[in-house]
Amino acid sequence: MPPPPLTLLLPAYNEAEALPPLLAAIAETRANALPGLSVIVVDDGSKDNTAQIAREFSQDWVKLIQHSRNMGLAQAMRTGIAAALETAPPDGLIASMDADNSHQPRELALMLDKLNTGLDVVIASRFQPGAKMQGIPPHRQLFSNVLSLLFQLLAPIPNVRDFSCGYRLYRASALRRAADRWGDRFITEQGFACMTEILLKLSLLSDLKFGETPMDLRYDRKPGVSKMKVWQNIKDTLALVWRHRWAGG
Repeated sequence: MPPPPLTLLLPAYNEAEALPPLLAAIAETRANALPGLSVIVVDDGSKDNTAQIAREFSQDWVKLIQHSRNMGLAQAMRTGIAAALETAPPDGLIASMDADNSHQPRELALMLDKLNTGLDVVIASRFQPGAKMQGIPPHRQLFSNVLSLLFQLLAPIPNVRDFSCGYRLYRASALRRAADRWGDRFITEQGFACMTEILLKLSLLSDLKFGETPMDLRYDRKPGVSKMKVWQNIKDTLALVWRHRWAGG
């Protein structure tokens, strides 16, 4: 039996250099392992030709959605999730991945195998045995380690160690339940902390099960500088864990 349809969300801001090799790798994964894979590129008001590259890829399984101005990762995720849920069947899957070519599309097959063990969310994790990382700036690695320890202590989710990685595979039914419960309040964070918020909100839904697979993070393939404002993200994440742990979300 073929795997269910899978929609991959690529929130993208000024990723004209990274997008061609990433889309080529996704096409290879689609041909070799996941024939039901489709892609939604959410161009978040890029100032380069990100949208043109997505459009010129000329594959019917790639859809482009454009924001007229840069609105941030949180709004790109809201847009992408809403669009994916519009067409996802009850057994459908939705994945998200950074558009900077640092994540490996071939890992989707491993994540799907893990999901099929009875899980609802699978995270490509930097903290699982076998994970590989190349080119990670020391301050980014420190941030990830501290964030993992913080949430494992104050807002633990069973079987989750990587709370901030954007490379994930969800059952569409899980995201639909969250969207139905919170509506426009499902994603309220405005920065990179939105990825942690999504996990925390999903963990509040009954019976959802989480897991991780080791990831091969190739930060050395990422063109340009990171768009994450680390200190702002630290402040946003601390505020998020405070609200989740002590203020009821």
